[in-house]
Amino acid sequence: MIKELLNKYGSPLYVYDKDILINRCNEMVNFKNKLENNLNINVSMHYSMKANENLSLLKIIKDCGLKIDSMSELELYLAKLAGFNKEDILYVCNNITEKEMESVHDNNILICLDSISQVETWGKNFPNSNIMVRVNTGILGVGHSDKVITSGEVTKFGIAISDINELFNIIKKYNLNIIGVHEHLGSLFLNDKMDNYLKGIESFLKVVVSYFPSVEIIDLGGGFGVPYKDEDRLDLNLLCKKLTDLLKQYIKQLHLKEIKFEPGRYIVCECGKIYGRVTSIKKDYIGTDIGMNVLIRPEMYDAYHKIELFPKRDTKIITTNFCGNICESGDILGKERVVNTPEIGNSVIVYNAGAYGYSMSSNYTGRLKCAEVLIDNDKDILIRKRETIEDIINLQK
Repeated sequence: MIKELLNKYGSPLYVYDKDILINRCNEMVNFKNKLENNLNINVSMHYSMKANENLSLLKIIKDCGLKIDSMSELELYLAKLAGFNKEDILYVCNNITEKEMESVHDNNILICLDSISQVETWGKNFPNSNIMVRVNTGILGVGHSDKVITSGEVTKFGIAISDINELFNIIKKYNLNIIGVHEHLGSLFLNDKMDNYLKGIESFLKVVVSYFPSVEIIDLGGGFGVPYKDEDRLDLNLLCKKLTDLLKQYIKQLHLKEIKFEPGRYIVCECGKIYGRVTSIKKDYIGTDIGMNVLIRPEMYDAYHKIELFPKRDTKIITTNFCGNICESGDILGKERVVNTPEIGNSVIVYNAGAYGYSMSSNYTGRLKCAEVLIDNDKDILIRKRETIEDIINLQK
């Protein structure tokens, strides 16, 4: 099937499994329902669409009962196109322009702002309105790379606790109403980092109780991880129990109506794969057409993705590096992988590519973006066309 899909849609190719996507959505819905029942308070799961914004996938996610988190005008447009109501959309942004704020306001979408200056800009333009704010408690966040840890002293995100009084002055000046407070600690924690995550949540809850006791909403962000190697899956039942125990200590001191989460990676990561081809072979390197323009994560985060060759051949076992077709030394797809010696034209599969794969792809060195295909009951459905040279040229006229 791999070879057939590559022949039909071109190589490289993003391929998504609908059943896996639905299963992950359902796991998040079940987590939400359990927590909701435990706490007797509304819980909302807002899919963070920056992980993958393909419209066909968004429609599936909506049909599974999730809400959505957007952070640009295009994402907002796509969310509406996918059928999400304004009440289901949360706009969590960073360093946006007045024009973008105006678009959010005109669409009557709840916005979460993460700096004093952004709150003031919003207040000047839209006084007497409701907002959420993102705070940074100063506690070190969690994540698989320093580049995705979004809490602590060295991060661009959130309003520092030392600036809370200044925030309240601006809120009063423009008669703004803070109805929710947000924290996001980082991306991709598994069981070994669960207690670090909970420690960060407790630090946040203490801030909410101390400074924002009348808010209606707390947003605990995302970061739910998936195994890329052989790690154990995130124990959602254990996480739900521990979160329940922790939240019960604090929500009785608040007047909450809702708790929000923003899972992204957990929902789409494992449903996506990249299919490509071996294009060259030499000592220590297997060259492929899957360059860093197709998948930037290994170069940007030193991220690990499982890689397999097809057909599986009974040849000499070698330890080698998989690389792409971009003229950069960092264009390494996988380091020191143990595989059978391939032949030119063999198929390559890169696993766990559904999150931050296509959404971070580019045209670097003039490479065209892949097609995307959805597998639904063994039927392949084209959900994004392969980019053409004409597409690129037309944008420059």
